Amino acid sequence: MGASAGKLLASIDAGKGNVGGEVDKLFDLLDKDKSGVLEGKEYQSFMDEATKYMLGDLKKAGHNYDEPTIRAWLKQWIDANGDGKITRAELKANLKAVLDAGE
Repeated sequence: MGASAGKLLASIDAGKGNVGGEVDKLFDLLDKDKSGVLEGKEYQSFMDEATKYMLGDLKKAGHNYDEPTIRAWLKQWIDANGDGKITRAELKANLKAVLDAGE
């Protein structure tokens, strides 16, 4: 069985190994219908997993943010055009920077 979304996010955040490959694995894990776009439930699943990860990561770093703030921040960075969809290219371009900002 493959890695969980949380473990993949941690690996991407750590920046060890092939970050692009880890982003691909995360995208493939979440893209249940294999459409090449995270939308609807897939989009929400990403937002849920990334928010949960970021809240924990920020708390460890001594920051105290609430869930709505983290969700808004993720949406602004990952879904910058606000179309409610995340492409593989959007995720690859922005995820590592977002995770690094939490440190």
